[in-house]
Amino acid sequence: METSMSVELELLAELRGALTEYEISSEVHEDVAALAVSTDTPGVYLWVFVSFSGRFFSWNRGNHQHPVNDIPGTARRLKTHIEGFHLLGGAEQ
Repeated sequence: METSMSVELELLAELRGALTEYEISSEVHEDVAALAVSTDTPGVYLWVFVSFSGRFFSWNRGNHQHPVNDIPGTARRLKTHIEGFHLLGGAEQ
């Protein structure tokens, strides 16, 4: 289990790096194996996890997923999701 946890954390760290290209700040939380992605609303984060299968990044209660082997694509989708989040005034879609 420890090995899969480190793989998850590595994937989340890579995604964190990809999000910096869009000037989106985020932080890996090792205690919950998740990436807290900042939104325009202070104190409100979009939480991204690696799915149980290890094949997908998952966010919005699992309603959105993207393959872990496409980190740039995941970063683009998260950027779009956060922009939509901002337009809705912080309400979930």
